[in-house]
Amino acid sequence: MALKGNASILIGLGALLALSLLLGLPAIPGDMLGPGHRGPVLELSVLFAVMILLPRRPGRIAIWTLAIFCWLILLLRLADLVSMMTAGRLFEPAFDPALVPALWDVMVRGPGGLLIGAALVAALAGLLCLCRWLAGLLLRATAPALPVLGILALLTLVTLQPLDRGPLGALWEQGQRWHAAERLEAEMAAALTRDPAAGIPSDQVFATLRGRPIILAWVESYGQSALTDPRQAGPVGDRLRMMQQDLTGAGFHIRSGLVDSPVIGGRSWLAHGTLRSGIRQDQPLAQRMLLDSDRCGLVCRLNQGGWRTLAAMPGLTLPWLEGPAWGFERVMDRTDFAYAGPAYGWSPLPDQALLASLSPDWGGPRPLYLEIVLTSSHAPWTPLPAWKPYSQGLIDGSAYAGDDRRSDYTDMATAYGRSLDYSLRALADWVLQEVPDDALILILGDHPALEWISTGGGQRVPIHILSRDAALLDRLDGLNLAPGMRPAADARPLPMWEIFPQLLARFSPLPLQTPPIHVDMHEKAGEAEP
Repeated sequence: MALKGNASILIGLGALLALSLLLGLPAIPGDMLGPGHRGPVLELSVLFAVMILLPRRPGRIAIWTLAIFCWLILLLRLADLVSMMTAGRLFEPAFDPALVPALWDVMVRGPGGLLIGAALVAALAGLLCLCRWLAGLLLRATAPALPVLGILALLTLVTLQPLDRGPLGALWEQGQRWHAAERLEAEMAAALTRDPAAGIPSDQVFATLRGRPIILAWVESYGQSALTDPRQAGPVGDRLRMMQQDLTGAGFHIRSGLVDSPVIGGRSWLAHGTLRSGIRQDQPLAQRMLLDSDRCGLVCRLNQGGWRTLAAMPGLTLPWLEGPAWGFERVMDRTDFAYAGPAYGWSPLPDQALLASLSPDWGGPRPLYLEIVLTSSHAPWTPLPAWKPYSQGLIDGSAYAGDDRRSDYTDMATAYGRSLDYSLRALADWVLQEVPDDALILILGDHPALEWISTGGGQRVPIHILSRDAALLDRLDGLNLAPGMRPAADARPLPMWEIFPQLLARFSPLPLQTPPIHVDMHEKAGEAEP
């Protein structure tokens, strides 16, 4: 009998440790089985001690109740882990469920999307069964009470996980994040009361740019880390040098710097909205509150100033209801392009094909504001379209017939660098061939890739501003912009939410009397390397 009891308690202790490892799952993969993730959690230890003192073993209802509770805590821990790996931050219960449709869209537009979805459902069901099995082993363990309690107390004191790794700690963390969401709502309401254009007469807003085409080109996942990480720095740096040579040879003046993005690894639309509005948006709630307000941002102000406003967003597969709220008169989504060739990863059409399809009426009665989102550098960065000579086959996609579109996920970091090289090359060629001489062009990354793809640079992204009018770019002095296509490595980044106010201040015909953003704002930027 004693032998049977000892075996039972050993099985129960094993179940206790296994469940504790699941409930204390860290958000950083490298912390797994580290010093803070090796022992039992306090709540399960107490429950185990109580159970072995009871004269009757718990029944099926008690076992299933504990199993479901542990499974739900495990899902919260897994949500932190997945969110950290895919977005560089912890799970936000107030916001992230709204991102599920976007995540599903990314998944199903990649290879084997439905199979991955089925595997995910099967994995969740398997984890529930695992929790049920371990809960049964833990709650039905029997052994002599006093010796077991002594061993358990010693084990708990020596190897106990930190208190915040248990179920109560997980629930406390989620509650704190809910409170943070409430604070964000209050901060957003306050930010909406401040309008950077309020002190500028309406007939002077962007008056310096009146009559000029303005182009904002977003390069997906283009972070500063791509300029320094050895896995990408070679092809991306070479491409920037070639762009600088070709663009300056065509008469362009160039300034480049760094910008702090509100997001990393994904949620590009929040970065786009941050620039358009001049208000930081790192959560969907912030953008929803903004769009529900009557605030007039960058696109709206340009529309009021006489610009035609057009967005070219091939990644949109459904109507973009927010477009008019931002101030766009027209939005080109996937259905507006004649391209009938293959998709490449998440990207529905290659950047070359997108740009070849853009031949707007530059000389219309009103100047054009054109916002472009390049998608070939969107994760998973494979397969990458082959470079094509300019031909009619780009627009309809026939030039891509028969191309090898096999995916290779063995070196995604290198594929990421190649995709940026491709996107920047396509954009430079289009600027040289298509864009009018008097245009102002802004090229900007929306967010960096995740750290495991490209290391260094934090949330900083490059910005390149081009014009054939040197005097126009001189108005940007003091913003830590360096001549050429290469930002200074130590340049202080401009927050993305301050770009719109700075454009207002510097391209409206008022004296430049805006308060400095940095202590060195009025110092001249140093020369960039060629």
